[in-house]
Amino acid sequence: MDPARRWGSAEFTHTLAEVSWMASTAVLMHLNERATGDPARDWLSSWAHRCFVGDHLRVLVLGCGEGWLERAIAAWPFVEHIDAVDVSEEAVARARAEGGPKIEYGVVDLNVDSLEPGAYDVIVAHSILHHVENLEHAFAQIERAMKPEAMLIVNEYVGPNRFQFPDEVLDIINELLAALPEHLRRGHVEQTTYNRRERPSPEFMIENDPSEAVRSEDLLPMIGDRFEVLESKKIGGTILMHLLYDIVQNFRFEDPHERALIEMMCATEGALVDAGAIGCDFAILAARRKGASVRPADRPLPPRPPAARDVERDPLGFGQCSGGRLARRAGRGARPRHLAPWLLRILRVVLASSRPRRANLIRERRLSAAIEQFRYARSGRAPFAWICGRWSAQDDDPAIAAMLDAIERVSAR
Repeated sequence: MDPARRWGSAEFTHTLAEVSWMASTAVLMHLNERATGDPARDWLSSWAHRCFVGDHLRVLVLGCGEGWLERAIAAWPFVEHIDAVDVSEEAVARARAEGGPKIEYGVVDLNVDSLEPGAYDVIVAHSILHHVENLEHAFAQIERAMKPEAMLIVNEYVGPNRFQFPDEVLDIINELLAALPEHLRRGHVEQTTYNRRERPSPEFMIENDPSEAVRSEDLLPMIGDRFEVLESKKIGGTILMHLLYDIVQNFRFEDPHERALIEMMCATEGALVDAGAIGCDFAILAARRKGASVRPADRPLPPRPPAARDVERDPLGFGQCSGGRLARRAGRGARPRHLAPWLLRILRVVLASSRPRRANLIRERRLSAAIEQFRYARSGRAPFAWICGRWSAQDDDPAIAAMLDAIERVSAR
């Protein structure tokens, strides 16, 4: 199918938005934290306070799709005008219908079309460059369109071409999938219960959408060669994108156990990416033209959303530890003297999962973490034995227990 027609289909894009791995508040909070350090702050407005340098800015949005991104940018007083482009005429038409006085739309194919030279103070490329085959032309045009002191912000899939991820990643995906109860593995698009994920063949990818991840592996090297990267964040997605596709809608944010399962998988992927055990498939970066002197600005951060005021106390540092079967497990490997930060996050999540209602955020306290570390060090137990013991003293949810077992096996690889 012609990619422009595919991505111009309202039915396709709306269905994808419902079943994509990012269609979860818990996942978005995880991605926010990796991008901004704060689960309550989105990447766009947080990066804008540094990367939108100056006033009366002219901005170019590449890959506008349905138009949400440029509409958000248009609300900022330091932005004067936005040009928003996409390869799909249908998508541009729908975005134009919802646009505002600051926004002008156009249809642009980055494989072949030209951009206005020296026109923009900021260029934002969001989930579009991994669909471009002629990256040499696209990056030449982007650089040509930037003013001498312009900034480039990229939020992109940068993983393996055509989603040809390694067997090790597939094994982790299926280890975590198998730990989920059946009702959470029920697909919306396929109307089936997923028992195992398979890596799509290159032939399937090309037939389904020849533009999908066509040269995604080349994005970061080419950006590094042509531009000066000022800041970059590894967002993840290596496991979660494929694991949660078409089942993400089953995990209710308001259900403490179902939310905990997603948060546990998020923490595990983040730890594996940070340790270099797996690659990172999504990245956000800010760059400038080589030889430019523009630096990130120091605008005040936008206020946190009202939902960030819904905070619960830190569950660490207090409560009993079970002496039952789960707590007595020997665990794998040598016992470290301290729980790693990601394991403290797992512990916070599972302890909070037993509460009848979860707040939006947990107020993580250093004192509570220090108390937990002291109690753990005195226990003589392996990390997951300690986590299970702390959790099983107040809960016995079989899905949480199965996920803890799966994460222990994955982390021991």
